Amino acid sequence: MSRRSEQNSSSGIAHDRRATRNDRVMQDLERYGGEILHSGEMEKAFQQTHHNWSTVGEHTLRVAKASLAMCYLLHRLHIKTDIPDVVKASLCHDLGILGRYEKFSGNRECYRQHPIDSVVIARALANNLSDKSADIIERHMWPAAHSKHPNSLEGVIVSTADKYAAVKDFFQGSSIKHTGPKPFLHRILRRK
Repeated sequence: MSRRSEQNSSSGIAHDRRATRNDRVMQDLERYGGEILHSGEMEKAFQQTHHNWSTVGEHTLRVAKASLAMCYLLHRLHIKTDIPDVVKASLCHDLGILGRYEKFSGNRECYRQHPIDSVVIARALANNLSDKSADIIERHMWPAAHSKHPNSLEGVIVSTADKYAAVKDFFQGSSIKHTGPKPFLHRILRRK
């Protein structure tokens, strides 16, 4: 087998694994968070800008997918995680930020209050929201905003995925709002 054939074969295998993992992620999101995904709040989340570059909905899906990827990796290492709690918490963690410009006087208040508001919304949306999921949502801002640290492995997963997704929001931007580095750089270059 030629070197190029080996590369094509291995990239095809990697692509198949990625597609299988993405299918599993979407199945788990639907299975454990379908009522959240199909809610009016989630619909609104795709309309509100978040982190200047993305929407709350796009950010939320990035957090959920990253959280599940970490859970799958930990399961392969024989470390058990509670996937239903991770799904519900990751999908609801920022729903309390909806309407932020009307609800909060500034960023500091938003950082402190939106996790509490997100728990209230999560309890209304999610069937049988566990205390663990509520706790994950309430503590997801750690270490920012004087938030309490996560007190479960699942809390660390969602909090870490939130920070990772915030960075990814910048680099990927929004396919809905057409934001991100490329449009931003084009606007700057046009000014010169």
